[in-house]
Amino acid sequence: MPCDGVRITVLDENFIDILLPSTSRVTRYGMDQHFNSKYGEILAENGLCFYVETFSAGTVTTVLFDAGLTAPVVLHNAALLGIDLADVDAVVLSHGHPDHTGGVIGVLEAIGHPVPVIVHPGAFDPRMIVKPYVTLPMINIGLNRERVERAGGGLIQARGPIQLGPGLFTSGEMETTFDFELEAPTGRWCVHADGAVEPDDINDHQVLGIDIAGEGVLVIDPCGHRGIVSSTEHMRKLLSNETIYGVMGGFHTGHPGISAHRIENTARRLAEYSPQLIAPMHCSGFSLKRAVAEVAPDAFELMTAGSVITVGEVPPQTRKLQTSSVRIN
Repeated sequence: MPCDGVRITVLDENFIDILLPSTSRVTRYGMDQHFNSKYGEILAENGLCFYVETFSAGTVTTVLFDAGLTAPVVLHNAALLGIDLADVDAVVLSHGHPDHTGGVIGVLEAIGHPVPVIVHPGAFDPRMIVKPYVTLPMINIGLNRERVERAGGGLIQARGPIQLGPGLFTSGEMETTFDFELEAPTGRWCVHADGAVEPDDINDHQVLGIDIAGEGVLVIDPCGHRGIVSSTEHMRKLLSNETIYGVMGGFHTGHPGISAHRIENTARRLAEYSPQLIAPMHCSGFSLKRAVAEVAPDAFELMTAGSVITVGEVPPQTRKLQTSSVRIN
């Protein structure tokens, strides 16, 4: 059964643009707020965190999808936007990279009550990046099961999809089904639980799919490690709905060396869904944003830190802007 509507607040993202105006579906934290001494500035960093609220028959399901690079940024932005993290019903981690999990301990502590944490078991495997001039031997060193549990997280380590609420599903493991999306940065390695050292295919990567009544499926893909088109196809089949309302998140097309072939094909295939929303964020890169803006100008949207998007039947917004007391070192 689909949900009636969804409201998504971006608590962490790479960019801020106080000159972007709000629209009929996206409310932005703009110049009037940034320059108002009663509130303060929304912060940005190289990370992602979504506060997702789905509404159905008078009930709300609240999920925090990813936890940003650092907890102070997420907590600061949540405070400014009047969000009480104690309302979170579940935390979902898309994969075990620090720009998506770095803030999870501080966020769990701020939630203040036991909460399920849905994550693929492979997210905890040690990961390294090897480049010609440097090796990063364990980029996810801050993510481990014991710390998550001590902070109040009840781990649900799942390889398959999980329903979090009406119309709201995690993807579980996915396959890359389009050849042009096989192109990826090199030098990524993973040490598995059995001690095997292998190239890191990031099999733990998962997305959220939201089936919205009368609108279609909205896919949130934080980092595109399976390819945004492949993950969209996966969720369309999982939710048995051919209509794609839109896609948003990091599409992993911003890395140096990603070809124009992949960028052009990504933009073209997304446009072929005739969606109402395409919002490349985080690791998508300027070239992909430009390509989407050219082939699907009416669907293209910039979702910066502090942005709030609503789709479908959603109750009026009652949150009030606050002054943050979170210390940013």
